[in-house]
Amino acid sequence: MRLALILLAILIAGGGGYYYWQGQSQNGFEVQTAPAKRGDIRRAVSTTGTVTPLVTVNIGSQLSGNIGSINVDYSDKVKAGDVLARIEPSTFETKVKEERAAVAIAKANVALQGAEVEKAEANLIKANLDLDRAKKLVERGASSQATLDEAVAAQAAAEADLAIAKANVENASATVDQKEATLENAEVDLARTYIRSPIDGVVIEKAVEVGQTVAASFTAPELFIIAQDLSQVQIEAEVDEADIGQVTAGDTVSFSVDAYPFETFPGKVDQIRLAPTDLENVVTYTVIITAANREGKLLPGMTANVSIVTGEHDDVVTVPSQALRFEPRGAAEALVQQSDDTSTETSGGSDPEQQKTIRQLKEYLDLSEERIARIRDALAAEFERSSEEQPGLGVPSRGEEDERNRLRRNNVLRTQLSAEEYRQFEMGQRQAHGRRGTVWLYENGKLVPRDVRLGLADATDTEVQEGLEAGTDVVIRVRESSE
Repeated sequence: MRLALILLAILIAGGGGYYYWQGQSQNGFEVQTAPAKRGDIRRAVSTTGTVTPLVTVNIGSQLSGNIGSINVDYSDKVKAGDVLARIEPSTFETKVKEERAAVAIAKANVALQGAEVEKAEANLIKANLDLDRAKKLVERGASSQATLDEAVAAQAAAEADLAIAKANVENASATVDQKEATLENAEVDLARTYIRSPIDGVVIEKAVEVGQTVAASFTAPELFIIAQDLSQVQIEAEVDEADIGQVTAGDTVSFSVDAYPFETFPGKVDQIRLAPTDLENVVTYTVIITAANREGKLLPGMTANVSIVTGEHDDVVTVPSQALRFEPRGAAEALVQQSDDTSTETSGGSDPEQQKTIRQLKEYLDLSEERIARIRDALAAEFERSSEEQPGLGVPSRGEEDERNRLRRNNVLRTQLSAEEYRQFEMGQRQAHGRRGTVWLYENGKLVPRDVRLGLADATDTEVQEGLEAGTDVVIRVRESSE
């Protein structure tokens, strides 16, 4: 029985190898393919962030003094107006008593000055009567002019005394206002000995104990931190500048925390803050994510492992992303099928880069066949000349070869196209970047290119929006057979 199972496993492995490796005995090449499949694809940006309450309030004291009592502890729920703690109030109560006494004294002084006004008014009445009598006596010749002059002076002095008395009343009244304001200030300070919660929430930080001295100078010391509502939390996630362009407000988010490694929490992107953070030449942007926390599992300060879903398509055609990176190179170029169209396009050379450039020129620009032919010949000559000038450089890496091909192509196009045509070509490439691609099929022992329109991509697969049907095998790799 065991031997039968081993043989069955060998047959399955052999069958799988036959499925993925084709053409080994036909032309000396091994061609690895994979089928295009229908499935779901999900593009996501991964990062980390810190769980924080939506609103937190730091509560301090505007007064200096010793803490006399504390009424709350960590995690206590409080209502707006609840007393959290109180500063020992005796000094402030004494100040209030002093200011109340000062107000009483000031009001008594107002009454005293009012009496002085009444006295001055009475003296003025007497002075007016004396003046009238003196005038009549002088008119009759029964009194001297000096007596009249004295009566005039006494009347003027009485008027002045009345004005002074009235001014003293106004001064005393102003003093009352001043003392009352000082009393109000003392009463406000006494009320501030009660440290109250400004919001409904939960105490998440307590930085003071009974008997501790609070020193309020230029800044209020922090005594408590209250989170307004922990049934809703937010995550402040840092997203790299290379990925921030994919993230938009409203994107779906899933995240986990180390406390519950097997549970996933949902959320959404609420805000993208434009202020960048530059740390050791790494630029990131803060993304605010909101999430429900009705069960209270998410606690402030937890580290969240975040996945921001920037695109999601269901039941679409996908191919391995490796297939889009494949290009026939070296000896494998011999497998490229020369169709009627490509045979005329590549009379000056069969390099896939040249073929791709010709296809792009036809797509992006309205050029005559004569100009296309001239550009094709110029490309072939440039590629041939460049290869002859660099015979001893060895085999370049994939990135180096791609960059060389790009420079060769650009050298030719700048001489063959006008400035406006070259600009349109570059613009067409930029617009097509990330949307167009080429996969290769293996048909009848030949490699056949297939242009496709691309959609979303995840870590392994890429969506094909048009140009390819599910079930079609695409080439991933070609190598010369070892046999």
